[in-house]
Amino acid sequence: MLTQQGPGGSDGATRIDLDMNFKIRQREPELMDQPGLSAGEHGRALAGLGRINWWSRSDAIVWPAVLESARRRAGKPLQILDIASGGGDVALSIAARAERAGIPVEIDGCDISPFAISYATQQAAARGLEQVRFFECDVLTQSLDKQYDVVMCSLFLHHLDEEPAQQLLKIMAESSRELILVNDLCRSRAGYCLAWTACRLLTRSPVVHADGPLSVAGAFTVNEITELARQAGLSGFQVTRHWPQRWLLKWSRK
Repeated sequence: MLTQQGPGGSDGATRIDLDMNFKIRQREPELMDQPGLSAGEHGRALAGLGRINWWSRSDAIVWPAVLESARRRAGKPLQILDIASGGGDVALSIAARAERAGIPVEIDGCDISPFAISYATQQAAARGLEQVRFFECDVLTQSLDKQYDVVMCSLFLHHLDEEPAQQLLKIMAESSRELILVNDLCRSRAGYCLAWTACRLLTRSPVVHADGPLSVAGAFTVNEITELARQAGLSGFQVTRHWPQRWLLKWSRK
């Protein structure tokens, strides 16, 4: 057994069996999702997740598909929505890549957390990326007021049970004029060990230390996301594997 301490000490302990059966999802409440997380702890966790996303090149997983879509638009800005954008690091990295490539984009990020929206907005201002904005929204219960060319989400689907995950895929398809991209963890023993190690090497946040391995234990395998996408009515989708222990679901309307 591995004991992971929450930010409050032993009261926040989460126990995970290293010999668990990775054939089934084992979802446990994550500290980041709990009410009462202090601003300091939340900020350190978002910064830590940003470093992990940088190390794992989360933006690079979705960038080729974004670039392909942008090049077909002949100079017209590509409108992108990043659902559950968290600290905004993936959306901001995509914007920076587009800026270097001379490709016009307009990126919105939405998240249920007011703190995450404030944090991401500050990060965008600090990096001078005015083409990115963030707004508060729970897409599972609130309607989006517009459609986007590309709708994406990174490292969020594993937070959901099967039914709301299927609902999210449907919402993404309905909100997209062209393409949806879902980038997430792949549940496996190797992924679990990698998450446990990387979270401790890249951040001192106890929230990330606890939540990283929990996220892998609750993630979908490639076979599971394939079946989920079929149930959501997405025809012609593709699921590809990526380093480190990730998969990418890609669905195009055309």
